[in-house]
Amino acid sequence: MDAIRRVNVFIIIGLTFLLHTVALAKDINFEATVDRNKVGLGQTLQLELTFDGTQNMPALELPAIEGFQARYLGPSTRMSIINGQASSSITHVYTLLPVKKGTFKIGPFKFEHNGDKYSSNSINLEVAEEAKLSEDKPSQEGQLETKDLNERIFLRMQVGKDKVYLNEVLPVTIKLFVNRLGVRDIQYPQFSHDGFSIGEFGQPRQYQETLGGINYDIIEFNTTIFGLEPGEFRLGPANLQCNLIVKKQNRRQAPASSEDFFNSDVFDNFFGGYQTYPLSLKSADIPITILPLPEENKPAGFSGALGFFDFEATVNPLEVKVGDPVTLKATVRGQGNFNTVNLSTVSLGNDFKAYEPQVKQEKETKTFEQVLIPLNTNIKEIPAISFSFFNTRTGQYETITRGPFPVKIVRPEKEEGLKVVESKQPAVPSLKEEKLGKDIIYIKDNPGELRKKGDYLYKNKIFLGFQVIPLLVYLFIVVVHARNRKLKTDIKYARQFLAPRKARVGIRRANSYLEKGSVQEFYDTLFETLQEYLGDKFHLPSKGITISVIDEQLKNRGISEEILAKLKDIFLECDMVRYAASQLTKENMQNSLKKLEEAIDYLQRDKV
Repeated sequence: MDAIRRVNVFIIIGLTFLLHTVALAKDINFEATVDRNKVGLGQTLQLELTFDGTQNMPALELPAIEGFQARYLGPSTRMSIINGQASSSITHVYTLLPVKKGTFKIGPFKFEHNGDKYSSNSINLEVAEEAKLSEDKPSQEGQLETKDLNERIFLRMQVGKDKVYLNEVLPVTIKLFVNRLGVRDIQYPQFSHDGFSIGEFGQPRQYQETLGGINYDIIEFNTTIFGLEPGEFRLGPANLQCNLIVKKQNRRQAPASSEDFFNSDVFDNFFGGYQTYPLSLKSADIPITILPLPEENKPAGFSGALGFFDFEATVNPLEVKVGDPVTLKATVRGQGNFNTVNLSTVSLGNDFKAYEPQVKQEKETKTFEQVLIPLNTNIKEIPAISFSFFNTRTGQYETITRGPFPVKIVRPEKEEGLKVVESKQPAVPSLKEEKLGKDIIYIKDNPGELRKKGDYLYKNKIFLGFQVIPLLVYLFIVVVHARNRKLKTDIKYARQFLAPRKARVGIRRANSYLEKGSVQEFYDTLFETLQEYLGDKFHLPSKGITISVIDEQLKNRGISEEILAKLKDIFLECDMVRYAASQLTKENMQNSLKKLEEAIDYLQRDKV
């Protein structure tokens, strides 16, 4: 595997050196080709610029080609080895869209790269009328034959005049003309506007218009501009981007037989017979002169308003009391630059308290509302108010004055002093009265002598004792858990552990029978208690324990003879009552119970 890999690397290096050698030898053929030499308006063709002998060649930036618009699609490369001869090439592909009819010669294309110059061949092309459309849709009235694509789709920018005053609003209209072409993805136009401030485009309008006897579909864009400084400027050109829908290349002529029917243009046109071609349209630019405003006869209250306006002003109400508000409303209507429309200040003296006016601007109206407060009854009128502007139609300054406005200010019926209105404060809860010196803690600037207060906590015995409690609780839980676990798993231990508890229960029960004088029940309980105790104590079957167990099981366990004798006596007494119906006295019963208690106490204490 390593040998094969080394051979492959050697071959690649060799091919690279070979190709590089070829490139260095400048044996590079530069050729221009097209997929066809005849095309109709509204169709595209493909131009390929191929460099044989190298793959290291960037794309050319094509010069302007008369009669065509060009768009770069991308490169494609190829490498082959025939009879030991390696060759490579790179092809840069372009799409050409014819814009007018005629016969054209494109090329030779010249290219310079790394100091080497290349030149391609030239190509003759013929652009014909869009034959199919002409045949399918014969010319109608208002649809004259056109030669060029530029006559069927173009852009125009229009302005109302070429000389405007500084800050004068100038409408700008940009129209897209389209004649019998499919266009989509139309973008808003853009244009250079140095020296101007531009507004936003409104909603475009669409209608039809006849120009030179040809019907066009029009898409109209409208906006406004105004000059920022005097001088000579050029507006535009406007640019608009859109996609033109063009027919694909027809691969076959009309079908000659039924076998060619399914390959005919019918299906080409029906299933993707068209394609989009990005189109960039450009209008002509427009020279515009921005004139300065004349200084002659400029009104003192002129604030820069330009256009032609009307001005109205009203006061309401006309009769008020001192201190009641009066509204002065002024409205400017017309056409012009409302951004510069302002009212001159009215001199009200000390008779009014004036608030800042509220301004509301609409498309062709600007309204000012100002609230005035009369301060005395000497006021008889509100002074006149003026609005000055420069009339762009007449080229003259104009001033419109409204007022004065007579008003009647009356004295209020009852003199009212100054009123201060405050919002309600939350109720403050009443505080207990405190004696001076007890509710104040003075700031100590000196800590004084520091003394030890009490013993350290860790030396306190009670505190230390409490620290042991958690450990004891833990140990207790461990022990209880271990014992409970052993009781569940060790049956012998469990019986021995529970034997004295059961015996105490039986003794209490027997004692109760003793007190009642129930002899039979007493000895039955005594016998049952002794059986269970000995069975649990020595891990023997309880029900099978009789007097014989003493000699068979207990005699060899180191139990004293006295205890064994007491156990035998108990068994005998129980048998006498249970089977021989002997009548024992209460004293005998007490002795039997005492023997049982002594025997159990012995067996528990001596750990037999």
